[in-house]
Amino acid sequence: MKIKEVLEELFYRIDDLFVDLRFFLRESKKNRERTKKGLSRRPVHNQINLKKLGVGAAGILVCFLAVFLIVTGIRKGISAVSGRQISAKPEQIVMSETEKMTEETYPEQDITIGSTGCMLLHSPFISSYPDAQGNYDFSSVYQYITPYYSEPDFMTCEFEGSLSGPEAGYYGYPTFRSPDAIIENIRDSGVDLQMLATNHIYDAWSDGFHRTMDVYEEKGIAYTGIRKNTDEKPYYIADIKGVTVGFIDYVYETPGEGTNLNGLKLTAEDGELVNSFSYDDLQPFYDEMSGRIREMKEDGARFIVLNLHWGTEYQLTESSVQDEIAQKMCDLGVDALIGGHPHCEQPIDVLNAEDGSRKMFCIYSVGNALSNQRTYLMNEMPTGHTEDGVMVTLTLHQEKNGIVRITSVDILPTWVYRFQENGSKYYILPLDDVDHLEELTGLTDAVSDARASYERTMEELGPGLEKARQAFHK
Repeated sequence: MKIKEVLEELFYRIDDLFVDLRFFLRESKKNRERTKKGLSRRPVHNQINLKKLGVGAAGILVCFLAVFLIVTGIRKGISAVSGRQISAKPEQIVMSETEKMTEETYPEQDITIGSTGCMLLHSPFISSYPDAQGNYDFSSVYQYITPYYSEPDFMTCEFEGSLSGPEAGYYGYPTFRSPDAIIENIRDSGVDLQMLATNHIYDAWSDGFHRTMDVYEEKGIAYTGIRKNTDEKPYYIADIKGVTVGFIDYVYETPGEGTNLNGLKLTAEDGELVNSFSYDDLQPFYDEMSGRIREMKEDGARFIVLNLHWGTEYQLTESSVQDEIAQKMCDLGVDALIGGHPHCEQPIDVLNAEDGSRKMFCIYSVGNALSNQRTYLMNEMPTGHTEDGVMVTLTLHQEKNGIVRITSVDILPTWVYRFQENGSKYYILPLDDVDHLEELTGLTDAVSDARASYERTMEELGPGLEKARQAFHK
């Protein structure tokens, strides 16, 4: 047994050298090709120091062949001693996957992904938008923002509420039961994927919960965060111009036995169909996310976006538990974290993985994309922040080795404008050119409030945006 163990350890050490030499040869070849093209050479980082080993360039091939013969012989020797084949160490399996990533098998591509905040229909939306026959159409809400939502290669948002149907009745706060038309209007504005793991998804109980998914599927609208049965994927994989991105969405649970959302207890079966986590016990969430990140990567995801419905309402800074969760998600392998639920914006930050290997973009809350939380109605936050939202755009670059990185970050402040026309009506206004807003929209009474909204957003998000731009520059 002792001889076998010594041989196994020797095999692992030599096999490490064998892998390193292959890596060095491949990177050296790439540098020669870059030199021929007039490009600068890239440093070859490796786990071994060839100079210390006394290996010159001319001797690398000899070492390569020698190691191959030694490894082959040791494999046979160990098999003879132990009567079985020896598989690679877990570390060697990881190295093998890394080697596969360095093969030029992926299209070099730039893509943009956009995301914006919660869309929730308060009571004025229910009373002001039906026509004489009771049919709803919210498309006018999006007429100014549609060119912006349509610009990224892939766009997401949160829809907060349930679709329980006209027979169950439509309601705003505190139980959001919205007309089906809203999700079509959101889609037609340019949104490709809607996040449904929110604290209001169960507002119409189990029937409304399942009907919501039926409507999405009937209309062919992509969603994630909830699923119809446990055989379906709890995440969404999108092929965006040859770049595979994984999207996953979670919501916090409220206290109670089993799974509770917004104080409503889900059936045991329904609890299995919502991506949710408990602040009281975060380890199961961490374990689950670790597994799901692995599954998304096995399904081809090269970049992972996590949406979290979390935090404390009407707070402009994130809580310590949000910081803890965000750092853990970064360590586990999330590339971008988009937060929602506080109904106001919370800062942008860049987190570094504990092992120093990677960075994660994070915005703790994107605020309200659409709501009726007007300044004069909000005793909890009478500062105007509940009228503000932001659209975040990340530019991603996929290298030929399959690695996908953020190369730029941009934001578009948005503001919900309310006006009277047979009831309360609304526009989501882009605030990229406030000085010419009246000229662009014809709205004569919007500029002052729009400018105030823009200034609130930039005060809240500007420092983090600059940090992200520095961290993710090309």
